[in-house]
Amino acid sequence: MSDPRSTGARKAWETRRSARYRAAKSERASKAALSSWCRTNGWKVLFFEGASGAPRTGIVDAVIARIRPGNADAIEVRLVQLKSGAGGLTGAEIARLKRALASLSTDWLLAAFDGETLHLLPDMPRPGARARG
Repeated sequence: MSDPRSTGARKAWETRRSARYRAAKSERASKAALSSWCRTNGWKVLFFEGASGAPRTGIVDAVIARIRPGNADAIEVRLVQLKSGAGGLTGAEIARLKRALASLSTDWLLAAFDGETLHLLPDMPRPGARARG
């Protein structure tokens, strides 16, 4: 008869050694490090994740932004690809990140809440709706 504690310990040990587990742990650590750096240096961070919390497949993993010091009407934005563990940065990734920057879309939006409804000006398209043009 086998000891159930030994079986559970063996399964936990195997899980901790799996590539998926190590990658997820490394990703959490890199997100925590970036979040901490942003708090310390006056930046806000937004991570792009799926509904399950899994990372997206795009090159941009996060966006950091801050109000430019000395000019309250100027905003600085950086597109971020997170690297962690043994994952190195390649020239192809740098080129892809630069292409993402070139296709960055910016616009203005006014959000006004009247106590019952949030009004957006100009109207924002609903998810899945076709863009007017």
